[in-house]
Amino acid sequence: MFNLTSGEQSAVASRRFTDPANLFVWSIWFIMLVVALVYVFVYGRNLPLEEDWNMVSALTGNQQDIATWLWEQNNEHRIPFPKLVLHLLLKITNGDFRCGMVLNICSSAGIAAMFIAACKKLRGKTNYVDAFFPIAFLHMGNWENFYWSWQFTLILSTFLTCILIAIVANYTRLLTTRLTVLASVCMMALPLSGANGLLYLVPVVPWLTYECYFQFKSKEQGGSRLNAYLILVSLIITVVFVFMYFDGYYRPWWNPPNPGIYPTLKTSIKFLALAFGPAAILSWTISTLAALLINGSTLYILLRTLLKVRGPEFRRAFALLLFLGGSIVFALAMGWGRAAWVPTFGMPIRYVLLALPSLITCYFSWLLYGSKQSRVIIPASLFLAMALLIIPNSRKGFIWRDWYLDGTRSVMTDIENGVPHGDLATKHFNFLLHSNKKRLSDRMLQLKEAGIGPFKQMKVDSDNKNTAPTQNIDTTITQ
Repeated sequence: MFNLTSGEQSAVASRRFTDPANLFVWSIWFIMLVVALVYVFVYGRNLPLEEDWNMVSALTGNQQDIATWLWEQNNEHRIPFPKLVLHLLLKITNGDFRCGMVLNICSSAGIAAMFIAACKKLRGKTNYVDAFFPIAFLHMGNWENFYWSWQFTLILSTFLTCILIAIVANYTRLLTTRLTVLASVCMMALPLSGANGLLYLVPVVPWLTYECYFQFKSKEQGGSRLNAYLILVSLIITVVFVFMYFDGYYRPWWNPPNPGIYPTLKTSIKFLALAFGPAAILSWTISTLAALLINGSTLYILLRTLLKVRGPEFRRAFALLLFLGGSIVFALAMGWGRAAWVPTFGMPIRYVLLALPSLITCYFSWLLYGSKQSRVIIPASLFLAMALLIIPNSRKGFIWRDWYLDGTRSVMTDIENGVPHGDLATKHFNFLLHSNKKRLSDRMLQLKEAGIGPFKQMKVDSDNKNTAPTQNIDTTITQ
């Protein structure tokens, strides 16, 4: 390899910066990130919404047992890791719930940037179609994911899985120690990030078990017993976390029974289609057919590839197959749990990010193992589809924005007009915390006492003026 002079290095860096495809993709990434962050300051309100109220007792010092609070069940989820992250951010920002909005957006942007870099490493250059990633992760159809702080507790597991997919995409040899540590940490964090994290373990555990075996036995470059032991220890810790997850676990009583196999499959396919964004709802026929086509064809090329290749390439194709299969298992689990709800409540648009790993796996699979033509056509088609759906996806997201603004505007107006907290809770509990009016009233008082957000100016009912906020701990699970 030739050594470049400082002038030559500067010229190479300059060409990279001015490369039209590179400039196009990163411009899309930057513009979409800036728009999403600007919307936080334009439309975001420092008002807890639904499960955001779960954070209030710990934030205000009214939660005596933080460990129990972190581990307690919310619906079917135990989410100590993301709750701890949100709790620390809320403490740092003095209870500004918009910090979670910024975290959700920046996390999504970071994952998109990681995938752009992964594609560049694969090809040796950035391609225009890699703008698929910032569009998929940052379009405004993700409004509910971006501007509801609590969503970080549900989408963190998706981000952890995406990190692992990016590692697999460039998995041309055994993992280095640095990547071994990163993959192991992501795996151990998944069961601490809710039921979604448990489902994402389906591909991760067998892949890293396979990797552990080769790290022990193989003399390939990058392999070492240290890496093998690191993976082995992390696998044991992960299994322990899974057993802990189900210790004392109970099934949420409000979930209706599953209606059967056909509704489950139908709902599962709809979930996969949501990877294209909430615009998929406009025509379930088209979107579900597209989802079946891309996932089915990707499954075929991965199986075909496994019959042709050996060595490191076999391990990469096998890992991608595991992640695609894991995404299908995830969809089936979502279909099983959601099938009874879909006819009446529909498919929540916040599931958009949860469905994306399947589409990401398909993108990389075709980029690596498609024919010469399909390596160009399929990624380009996915990019074009996401680009054409920006406007309809945004319109769907703006529906949630309008609902959110109407509700927050009404709450803020009543606080400013001196509506007592009891009347405030009675009037707005369907918007702020639909499942528990008493809990909402108590948490409002806690924010008032702590002088946090708009509630510091809230008027208190006369019979509560000399009463401290309720200390503890209501572990009622909200739906």
